[in-house]
Amino acid sequence: MKKILLISLGVILISCEKNDPLVDLIDVYEEALIDTTNTTIPNIDYQFNMDGRCQQDNNGYYHLTLNEGPNQTLHRFGAYITNTDIYGLPSQVIWSCETYWVFNGNTVPIVNGTSFADPNVDSIFCMMAPVFDMQDDTVIIYGQAWFEEGYIILTDSINIIFK
Repeated sequence: MKKILLISLGVILISCEKNDPLVDLIDVYEEALIDTTNTTIPNIDYQFNMDGRCQQDNNGYYHLTLNEGPNQTLHRFGAYITNTDIYGLPSQVIWSCETYWVFNGNTVPIVNGTSFADPNVDSIFCMMAPVFDMQDDTVIIYGQAWFEEGYIILTDSINIIFK
């Protein structure tokens, strides 16, 4: 009985073969390993041009008529922009303006801080909300467009006179 057990064990050990796991992977991924196609990254001419979306004079200043009274005047301005980058991400614009007003002891900026472009339209928009006390003031609104996760940044600005 011991002889049969030893012979069986010997046959099992001799007949087993050790496979190289890399050989199996190479068989499965062989096509991917020999694929020589190159992925090309498109070269995009990024655009960012702000627009006050109201009457503009010969000097390039926009003129916005404010609503009389204690309420804000809501106005949408924006920019023409390349709406997506090479990664397919929507473009982002960070807006700023040094003009603020005070409400209940809080400082309130007249422009929203950031916007993202609609991936289907080459436009981006932002809201501003000046108050009537700013009549006859001139403000500069700055825009900073971010593409490719901040690798490419374009800037622009507009001047608006409140009437």
